[in-house]
Amino acid sequence: MTGAPALAPVAAAAGGARLVAVTHCWVCGGRGLRRFHAPRIDFRDYAAQDPDLASYSGQEVWLVRCESCGFGQPDRMPTLPGFFDRMYDQRWADDWIEREFDATYKDFIFDRILGELDRRRAGGRRLLDVGAHAGRFMHLAQRRGWQVEGIELNPRTAACAARRTGAPVHQVNAQALAAGGRRFDAVTLTDVLEHIPEPVALLASIARLVEPGGTIAIKVPCGPSQWHKERLVSTLKPSHAVSLADNLVHVNHFSPASLTLALERAGFERVAIRTAEPELLPLESSPMRRAASNALRLAVYAAGRLPGAVHTPLALNLQAYAHAPGARR
Repeated sequence: MTGAPALAPVAAAAGGARLVAVTHCWVCGGRGLRRFHAPRIDFRDYAAQDPDLASYSGQEVWLVRCESCGFGQPDRMPTLPGFFDRMYDQRWADDWIEREFDATYKDFIFDRILGELDRRRAGGRRLLDVGAHAGRFMHLAQRRGWQVEGIELNPRTAACAARRTGAPVHQVNAQALAAGGRRFDAVTLTDVLEHIPEPVALLASIARLVEPGGTIAIKVPCGPSQWHKERLVSTLKPSHAVSLADNLVHVNHFSPASLTLALERAGFERVAIRTAEPELLPLESSPMRRAASNALRLAVYAAGRLPGAVHTPLALNLQAYAHAPGARR
């Protein structure tokens, strides 16, 4: 959706409005925010589990892009207490969670991150994975000699990660862990930061978890590239509806410039942004489909790694590395 009709009135809820306006960019503070897409909001599947969340179905929210730094975010945010925790209260089956631990579709991404962390390491081998899910990355890091811990708020995936790795998995947010004085040589967030409102505040909390000179590694979708991809697919296949952050599943839409700025404003130094590796279909997929899909993904990825291509639509995902300031103790 590229037009900009007038906003519909926001429905009232007990104690106030369901949505509150966001008037400035979460990264740079700019107020020049231009609409570019209205995601679908449909929580009817939660009607029995969470009627208050389900009542948001049909609300209108626009994604807006900052004219100063290129960052994308919603123009209004839900006021329902614990909105995102309730949305991510996924009651997955135990066997599905176990399969997620064993799944290999992100191993290409994980292996490259671990290789880069080894290359940048200048001290210890304590690693914190924020958003550990079922623990696959923690497991691979252990095999490469890292002393791992995780943060995972979903109790069922956290339990799987802890049991399968034997490592601590904290069911608290990064701010709470930092308040306890914990420090790590490397902190990773893979496909996590796009989900959390006001990302600079989170990154500033994570900066307190990183040892001086330590490394943070962040993978996120590239907002502008994902938007171009969705529009291209809908043009080639008219039955395809543009899908970008439906239900506010992604609230942060980073460009290379805005991801760099977010890390710098959180206190990190020596920020490097490049095109991130893609997910690849695993061996259990249909051989022909796997071969064709992975060949296309790897070709786009290779093109996105060419000099300067991280600033083009070929960079569908971004991988950032940065360092906490100061020398190691």
